[in-house]
Amino acid sequence: MKSKETRALIVDIIADIAPEIDLTDTTGDEHLQETFGLDSMDFLSILEEIAAKTGVDIPESDYEEVVTLQGMTQYVAKRAP
Repeated sequence: MKSKETRALIVDIIADIAPEIDLTDTTGDEHLQETFGLDSMDFLSILEEIAAKTGVDIPESDYEEVVTLQGMTQYVAKRAP
């Protein structure tokens, strides 16, 4: 999966789960929970939806790699079939 496609998919997933978050002007390196106030349940829901749509499971041991939009995008793009 290409990074642009992956980023667009993740942005859509975040918008569905947390519509109050506006990612249009983000650089992608902001911490989603700290910067945008994303709570832990929404974060887990995002990761579950990413897994459902891409087949990429993100184990808890890798959460630090996916706390930003950029990190999620890179992580999923590298591992998606």
